[in-house]
Amino acid sequence: MKRKGLFCARNAILFFVFFLLTNFIINGKPFGLAKLMEITGGHSILDMELMGYSVDRAYEILDHLGAEGRSFHLKYIMPIDIIFPLSYGLFYFITLTLIVKELWKKVNKPWLIGFIGLAAMLFDWLENIMIFILLNNYPNRMDGIVRIANRFTQVKSFFIIISMTLIASGLIALAFKTFAVKRKADSV
Repeated sequence: MKRKGLFCARNAILFFVFFLLTNFIINGKPFGLAKLMEITGGHSILDMELMGYSVDRAYEILDHLGAEGRSFHLKYIMPIDIIFPLSYGLFYFITLTLIVKELWKKVNKPWLIGFIGLAAMLFDWLENIMIFILLNNYPNRMDGIVRIANRFTQVKSFFIIISMTLIASGLIALAFKTFAVKRKADSV
């Protein structure tokens, strides 16, 4: 039996399911954001400030979480937020690579485009490290760490948006390509 390798539709689907599962866990109850927002009266976390935040806004968010919310974040959300970036990073990496392979058969290293998805994962992990430091040192202000966390949040968001845009436009291009090939075959 011939091995398909890492970059095949089956693996893209498997990692998509893994991504959906971790997304459900990190956003739902009893361990995710839904439970945290219940504890905090509707307040969320720094990770969700996708366009960035100032030092004052960061400490406002941490203050609003309260002691119970900060503890919940550290105990439940942080561990899940190690796996979650891995799930979407691998999904983006495999899917982007697969799309490039299908659209441009002669590209030598299609996986290079896939690194965009892995960059999102990397910056999410870096952001998480900074937030972990902030949570563990609260209420001490660490303005420099907040600024670094903010940059990581913004860069993470940029790579997520680029990955999702490339996947969506790539799937549309593949649909058009498939339709054009089918139409050409039907006219012969």
